[in-house]
Amino acid sequence: MKKIIISLVFFTLTLSVAASVRVVTYNALNFGGNDEDRLPFFETIFNDVDADLFLFQEIEDGIGGELLLSVINNGTNDFSGAIYLNGPDTNNFLIYRNSLITFGSQDTIGTDLRNIAEYELIIDGNLVRFYSCHLKASTGYENDRLEEVTKLRDHLNSLPEGSEFIIVGDMNFYTSSEPGYQKFIADETINIGRAEDLSDQVGEWHNNSDYTNVHTQSTRSTQFGGGASGGLDDRFDFIFSSYQLNNGTGLEYINDTNTSFGNDGEHFNLSINNGTNSVVSQEVAEALYQASDHLPVYADFNTITSSEPVLIVSIPNIEEEWQQGTDHNIEWASANFNGNVKIELQNEMYEEREVLAASTENDGGWLWTIPLEQILGGYKIVISDAPDGNPIDESNNPFHIIEPTTNYSIYDIQYSIEGPSSLEGVEVITYGIVTTVGEYGFFLQDESGAWNGIFVYEYGVNVSQGDEIDIIATVAEYFDKTELTDVWEYNVLSSGNTLPEAFSLSTVAVNQEDYEGVLVQIENGECTNYNPEYGEWLVDDGSGEIMIDDLLYEFIPVIGEFYDITGVVDYAYGSFRIEPRYSNDISITSLVQENVVNIDLNLFNYPNPFNPTTTINFEINNLYEIPQIEIYNLKGQKIKELEIKNLKLGINSIIWNGTDNNDQSVSSGIYFYKLISGDYQQTKKMILLK
Repeated sequence: MKKIIISLVFFTLTLSVAASVRVVTYNALNFGGNDEDRLPFFETIFNDVDADLFLFQEIEDGIGGELLLSVINNGTNDFSGAIYLNGPDTNNFLIYRNSLITFGSQDTIGTDLRNIAEYELIIDGNLVRFYSCHLKASTGYENDRLEEVTKLRDHLNSLPEGSEFIIVGDMNFYTSSEPGYQKFIADETINIGRAEDLSDQVGEWHNNSDYTNVHTQSTRSTQFGGGASGGLDDRFDFIFSSYQLNNGTGLEYINDTNTSFGNDGEHFNLSINNGTNSVVSQEVAEALYQASDHLPVYADFNTITSSEPVLIVSIPNIEEEWQQGTDHNIEWASANFNGNVKIELQNEMYEEREVLAASTENDGGWLWTIPLEQILGGYKIVISDAPDGNPIDESNNPFHIIEPTTNYSIYDIQYSIEGPSSLEGVEVITYGIVTTVGEYGFFLQDESGAWNGIFVYEYGVNVSQGDEIDIIATVAEYFDKTELTDVWEYNVLSSGNTLPEAFSLSTVAVNQEDYEGVLVQIENGECTNYNPEYGEWLVDDGSGEIMIDDLLYEFIPVIGEFYDITGVVDYAYGSFRIEPRYSNDISITSLVQENVVNIDLNLFNYPNPFNPTTTINFEINNLYEIPQIEIYNLKGQKIKELEIKNLKLGINSIIWNGTDNNDQSVSSGIYFYKLISGDYQQTKKMILLK
């Protein structure tokens, strides 16, 4: 099976009536693949704002973008996402409604801090460009923001006369007198790139109660989760349009729709969920508080249907590297013409063109087999209407034809005396057996022992434990962790294979790069510490500690208990850790309980959170083993044993009144209750609120 990770769908859009489009800009506060706990809040917001086009800032990784797309789709395929382009610092991401918008292409404009994203879209037959910005923050950096805006305006000035564009993002302007803001709107010699603020609330926004209804940061009066605090007192999030957008063509701004979503004008220097909110429900206000320290901002537009032909080269467009002798899809988007297209290859050095297809159907895609003898170097793809050459478009950036990828063993990729892999940044072909699959990728291993395992970072790959695969991907170092990314192709050769034997190590020996990605096992390790907030615990067999983590499987240990543990070695946040894959990877080695397995005993409590009491319910199937319920605090210390009376087959219940074994009331917080029945146990979390 072949997987191409860069793919765009072709649409021909011919709407006969004007459409309405809602555009949202939203700083998502460093949202990434490890922030799933915030997804329900984003989902609540997206359901209420009901937009057609979302432009996000502060997206940490491609998985973060995919997660946001998943909650916007909510089980449908109504929306699609752009390709996540990883640049310096955090990045932008775009999500669009398929029925209204055709994706054309994307590019970036580099600045000293973060890239500005450019998206070429077709809306109701019109080519409209969207730009997502996150300018330099804080006072004292006004000139830095000016430099960033100047780079964008210079780019806009190079567009064809009459181009329509929308600029959005977290601009970090404190006042409209800032030079960066003035650069956006300035009347200059070249005015193709001149913009206008879609809000008429112009002035000194910072900490000024005259502008309470347009403030967008902060949704919080106190700091948490890495965001800013202080309540709503800044207008940082903007929507600009090309100057005099409402000219009877393309997009037409609907007056007075520029909205700081959730801001009712009554929360100056307050959290957005403080008291009542007159424009959104309390549920939405709470979601805005929890999801980000910024409010989303939206504006509505009508469209004027265009009959002018439009053509946009989609792929290659973002400096791809294509190998001699490989197959690649050349893709484009078009509107308002159905004739065949011509596809040409333009050499960037000599600007000579070679015809790849003199006339092929205008269906959005053409497969090109790159000849083995193709000259290495930079090229662009030029696509035009075959009969008369109009419309015409070319790749925004050159792509590069490179030599074929070399085969490497995982050992070759991983091994280094010190420092990163010698193959960092190199596209490789490798081979192995999948030892486990997680939400954000999988672990691959070809032999047992040191240097023979690696993590493949790829969201949604369709592989299973025991699959034998070969794979083409790029070697990367992610905070000192060697991994494979940018998966270009993989093939499942066979399934159900025996896994490489788990390599037996002392606990302290796991703490070295040799075993990163390798399936290992440790024996008789005592649990010395447990951090339930992060699902991390330490074990020590007498040689030194190693961390056990919950990336793949969550297990609640008992401090002082001894365990045999099998799992893959991972590296994150500056430390090595073993990642058990399922319950059979953990067994208790004490004489009291052996081979304990977490099974479903229908254990739950209600209410949760609770105050002052909660009822713990459970189900048992026999009366030979008398069950026991124990309560633990966040430190893993047992604070209470509950006596079960009138035991019966089926559903049983017992009340905990929030006291310890000394009948002293415990404080508010997170607690764990464990049901033990013979060789079986199950643990759940509950919250006491006072």
